[in-house]
Amino acid sequence: MARRVVLIVLGVLLLVIGALAAIAGGALMALFGSNNTLSSGVQQVSTPTRALVSPADSIQGASGAQTVVGRVRLRITATPTGAGHLLFLGIGPASAVDRYLSGVSHDVATDVSVTPFHLTLARQGGTATPSSPESQSFWVAKASGNHPTLTWTVTSGAYRVVVMNTDAAAPVAFAGGLDLTIPHSFAIGIGLLIGGIVLIVIAIALIVLGARARPRPQSRPAPDPAAGTLARPGCTGRCRAQELDIGDGTHETRLSALELRCREPH
Repeated sequence: MARRVVLIVLGVLLLVIGALAAIAGGALMALFGSNNTLSSGVQQVSTPTRALVSPADSIQGASGAQTVVGRVRLRITATPTGAGHLLFLGIGPASAVDRYLSGVSHDVATDVSVTPFHLTLARQGGTATPSSPESQSFWVAKASGNHPTLTWTVTSGAYRVVVMNTDAAAPVAFAGGLDLTIPHSFAIGIGLLIGGIVLIVIAIALIVLGARARPRPQSRPAPDPAAGTLARPGCTGRCRAQELDIGDGTHETRLSALELRCREPH
């Protein structure tokens, strides 16, 4: 019975792990594709303020991740949809960006969803006019022009992505896209999918073995050479002595009486 329970429990555990691994692998393959890139596609974005700013997400362990999978790259493209403006794209330390935009009206994207693309914006009021973003020295990556394209190798730290007009004027409107490339992500997805399927097959085999396992049969009564009868479980030497005192009944009668006497509490 214990072996049966162990097989079934282990099979169910492996089945859950295998299913999760297979689902994760399939999702990774679907999102990043064979080119290892998660893409938002071209989206129309606008704000009536002077800047659109990303959340100040803290990136940890980027160097370790790049040691394992390679260089993780973020690529942003944009084309202005407003007449007479050139666009500026920049990535800078969150603290420096916050100081630069202090007192300046801008929108912060509090939530960004890539597939499907969706931005949730929070308005930060202000009346100050900032200097040109191109004149700032704190950017770790930047691009500007009619069709700026910014490429950045992700590193550890807290950063913000900023989109502005080069003259820092409002409003800001553009058609932009975001691509995140993680090397070997498609291969990792294949590995997770195959590993999950293997675990599922093993789990099913264990569950079937556990379901078919039968408890061991109980041992049959063994002959008792001294009394010339079968020794029943729980029948002591006293029972055998009582059997000898039954009388001159037949063999069957003696066995029946023996069973009755053995069942009586001692």
